Amino acid sequence: MAKRRVLITGAAGNIGTKLSSAFVDNYDLMLLDRKKIDVPTAICADLSNYDKNWAKYFENVSAVIHLAANPNERAGWQELIRDNIDSVLNVCHACGKKKVARLIFASSCHTMGAYRDKNVDLITADMEPLPDCDYGVSKLIGERICKSFSDQYPLSVICLRIGWVPRGDRRPGIDTNAWLRSLWLSNRDLVQVFQKSIEAKNIKFKILYAMSNNQGMNWDLETTMKTVSYKPQY
Repeated sequence: MAKRRVLITGAAGNIGTKLSSAFVDNYDLMLLDRKKIDVPTAICADLSNYDKNWAKYFENVSAVIHLAANPNERAGWQELIRDNIDSVLNVCHACGKKKVARLIFASSCHTMGAYRDKNVDLITADMEPLPDCDYGVSKLIGERICKSFSDQYPLSVICLRIGWVPRGDRRPGIDTNAWLRSLWLSNRDLVQVFQKSIEAKNIKFKILYAMSNNQGMNWDLETTMKTVSYKPQY
């Protein structure tokens, strides 16, 4: 049986590298990034400008994982517009036009980061957004763009509000503050939550949190576990 084709944008980044390495045997991967990737099938593309030359690679794709973005949480608004908003619009347009079945959008827990200073027992996706930076705002806008395209097209969308994914396979140290420890997403759980999101059925649009089962955390992982059969570990 032929492998399902999965396209990963931002494939040269931290998360993209980890996912492409983990998925290489399970899926027919199409890798896109602005940087050159030393893989024969990888494509160089600037997603902030819609171009049929890169959009054609969305043809016959089962799922798109959209990771490409400016990941700097301290970036100013002008640094974020092209990579974190224009690119989402263009990727969603390509998904709709090429009839992609599932889009997985890499959102961020920075969309709710200001709850850090609030006395809240559980942070859920249906609560009032409280971004703690312009980067968090850009991800909220990305979620709304994805929702709009999901409403207009037969496109299933899962927005993963991702926690802290250190480079390599580093665990939080004893000097890591409690808030950051609560956001940690291990490599094992990173791969699992994305694979579960690719394979999940009967979802039109959903916002889910993605981190490991960290001690003392107040992020709503239960909904993620029920929706995509995610089984996080510490």
